[in-house]
Order: sequence, then structure tokens, then C-alpha cells
Amino acid sequence: MQFTEILFAIFMLTVFVLYWLLLRSRVKTQNMLLLAASYFFYGWWDWRFLGLIILTTTTTYLTGLFAARRYGRLLTALNIVFNIGILIIFKYLNFFSENLQRLLSVFGWNLDWFTIDVLLPVGISFYTFQAIAYSVDVYKGRAAVCTNPVTFATFIAYFPQLVAGPIERASQLLPQIAHARQWNRAMASSGLRLILFGLMKKLCVADMLALYSDRIYAQIPGNPILVLLGGIVFSIEIYCDFSAYSEIARGVSRLLGIELMANFRFPYFSRNILEFWQRWHISLMLWFRDYLYIPLGGNRRGHTRAMWNTVLVFVVSGIWHGAAWNFIIWGIYWAAVYVAAKTLLHMRRPSGSTTARDLPSIILTFGTVAFGFYLFRCSEWSQLATGFSGIWVYLLVFGVLWLIATFICRKGWLRPTVAGLAVAAIIAIAFIGFRNWLYLLKIWWMLPAAVVMVTEWKCRAMDYPLERFGSSPWARIAYYWLCIGYIIISEPVEMTFIYFQF
Repeated sequence: MQFTEILFAIFMLTVFVLYWLLLRSRVKTQNMLLLAASYFFYGWWDWRFLGLIILTTTTTYLTGLFAARRYGRLLTALNIVFNIGILIIFKYLNFFSENLQRLLSVFGWNLDWFTIDVLLPVGISFYTFQAIAYSVDVYKGRAAVCTNPVTFATFIAYFPQLVAGPIERASQLLPQIAHARQWNRAMASSGLRLILFGLMKKLCVADMLALYSDRIYAQIPGNPILVLLGGIVFSIEIYCDFSAYSEIARGVSRLLGIELMANFRFPYFSRNILEFWQRWHISLMLWFRDYLYIPLGGNRRGHTRAMWNTVLVFVVSGIWHGAAWNFIIWGIYWAAVYVAAKTLLHMRRPSGSTTARDLPSIILTFGTVAFGFYLFRCSEWSQLATGFSGIWVYLLVFGVLWLIATFICRKGWLRPTVAGLAVAAIIAIAFIGFRNWLYLLKIWWMLPAAVVMVTEWKCRAMDYPLERFGSSPWARIAYYWLCIGYIIISEPVEMTFIYFQF
């Protein structure tokens, strides 16, 4: 059951009516409804997954009860090892087994290595990390122990953020679940706007680009020119896909009176890569910071140790995304780029809000990100090889774009309101004249993509894109109907959210 399906709309409407009309202000029955709805939502994917999430919930709940008592540290450590072990078995065991078998075959040892034939449970990486964070926070005293099993189970299985995040902290989400919730019209209205914009990004941009992305990557081996196109297209696709899920999840949760954290802060308007990683998949990067980077020593033990801690975080981040070499290479790539930026270039996170004059640095940052996502998307070694041999295309194209943007900004020809359109126009012009690229100019994804880009640029200082869009109510209504119109006329493409695989 996906957020974009009619079935989910029926499911959500049923939950909404029961939640507010029949169980209003009754927090215990509301939570029981949320838990039942969450288990129904998760079991719809595959009822066998329910046993795994219930097991994780039970062990983590019991560990929290005894965390402050004798052997609390040992129990917390065992629970962490247990949950990571489950993640390894279901997500990584076959990958490690197959690669070990290949390694041993080089030395002439042909072994029939053990593998298991299991489905990857949807969202296992997300709720496992949320459970681990709870155990650590309770042991460290950063979060209160939850003694109510229904409340805690709802915290782990809360359906808006269950299968693709954001990864919530117990100190933020548990109190909202534990206390009574009152109907808030303004909160519900903002939730509907988030859902609307998320649906447009997913159905009208991400799903359309997914079709083109498959065609592009099929032609990439031996064609370095298409490496550039593959990186740009997939970068837009994965952002519109994942941020759409996060915005719909926040919107659905706001309809239920519960606030989820923002998982994206307009990352493609970042002025350097340090700022980018503050804006991209925020909940995951905060998790790695608090539960891996800082426990390893952070930057408290010298520059060299901080550098290696950063490398480890990015490599683990790559492995977290999936059991495949392209994810590991993606993590290594970002480790190298991030460390080089901080160590060699002495890069610092910029302060203040983004303006049109930041367009040159935005272009360079996006070029770095796009090549990284090209590596992320590669499923074959031939694609990876072509990518590294074609990196010069990125350097050339984004170098030229940087020079053009710098000239325009210094001349004062660029106004803030058209910054996003200028980037889109420059990239579109660069596509013209190249074989197999013209189909990308199809209006049915170019126009919605431009609308999304301009909207996010105008709303970049706000909490979410449509928080305060336009001063005239008629302008806002017209914009909402524009989004609805695009959704209605969009070609129906059944594309699963990308991050469901993680």
C-alpha cells in the first residue's frame, strides 16, 4: 500500500474518521487505533513482516524497562547487537556470502556457501535504527522510559514514517503519542498542502523521470556523454521521489495531530557539500552523527581521528542504503569528497539564507552531487567504469555553467525569483544537439519539474514549500488547482518509492 494509491486514500479516510469523530480526545483508544492501522498498513505489504517488527518492538521495549537497573548497559548492548544482527541477516548475509565465495574461488576454493532466500522486509533499516536510538537514549538518560506497551509499539510502527522515515527520536515522537491530541485546523490544512505538493513531485516528476532513467542507464556503457545525463536525471528523480514521500508522511501525520521532523531542507540549493549534507536526509545524517560519529570520538581526539570517523560514517551510510557495491563506492566517493573539502579546501558551512548570487556555488555543488548519484544508481560494473572514465564531462559542463552563472550574477542580470528557471534553462540548452537526449524535453515532466523548482526556490526559507505561497488567496487557490491538474493529467505509472528498498 503506497501513499500514491487510491487504496491508501480510502485507508487514511477511514482512520481519520475513526480517529477524530469517534475517538476524539481519548488518547488510549486513539493509540490503539494507530497501532492497529500501522500493523494493517505494514502487513498489507507482507503479513510475514509483522513478526519481525513485533520482535524488534518487544526486545527494545523490555530493554528500556531494565536500562536503568543492574546490567542495564549489558542489556542495551545485547539489544543493539540483536537488532543489527537481524538487519545483517535479512539485508546483507547473502551479499557477504556471495562475495566471500567469489574471493575464495580466486584461490581455488570452490565452496557451496550458505545463502538464504528471503524477502527484504520493507523499511527494516528505518525502524531498526529508530529502535536502536531509543535504547541508547534511554540508557544515556536522554529520553524517558516508555512503560506503556501500546504507546511504545505505536512509536516503532507509526505508519506515516514506518517504511521510509524520517527516523524519529524518542524524545520528540513518544511524548506526542503519549499525550492527548486535539483537532487543529491550521495543522490539518498545512498537512493537506504537504500531501498535495508531495503527490505532484512523486507522480508528475519522479515517476516520469524513472522511465527515462532506465532508458538512459541501459545505453550508458561505452558512452561517457550519457554519464552526465544519467547523473542529472537520477538526481532529480531520487530527490523528488524521496522528498515527496517525506512531505506526504509529514502531511498525513499532521492530519493526525502529530508533527514529524523535516527530512529535507531544499538540498539542491546548497552552496557547498557541507551544507548539502545538512539539508539531505536529515534524520539519517543526525542518527549517524549522534550514534556513530560522536561515540567514535567525533572531532574531540584530533583532526586525523575526526577525518577517519567521517570516512567511516560515509562508508557505513553507503552500506546502509543497500547490499551492493555501487552503494559502497558511493559512500567511499562522498567520504573522499567530504574529507577533501574540509581538509584540503578548508571549506566551512555558509551562513545566512541562499540568494540568487549564490547560483555559481549552487551549480558546482549540484554537479558534485549529481556524479555521486550517478554512482549510486549504477547496477553494473560497466556503468561504473564508464562513469569514472566520463567524469571529465561533469567537469567540463558544470565548469562552463559555473562561468556563465558567475558572469550573469556579476552583471546583476539574475533576479532571485528566476534563479531556478535560469538553471533549468541552461541545463535544457546544454541537452540540445546531443543524440538520444531530446526526449527529455517532453513537456509533461519539464513543466512540473520547473514548477517544483521555482516553488522550492521561493519557499526555501520556510518549513515546507507551500507554507506561505503567495499573498493573494486567489493566487494560492490557482496554484493548488495547477498542482491538482498536473496530477490528474499525469500518465499513470506504477513506481514504488525508491527508499522502500532501504
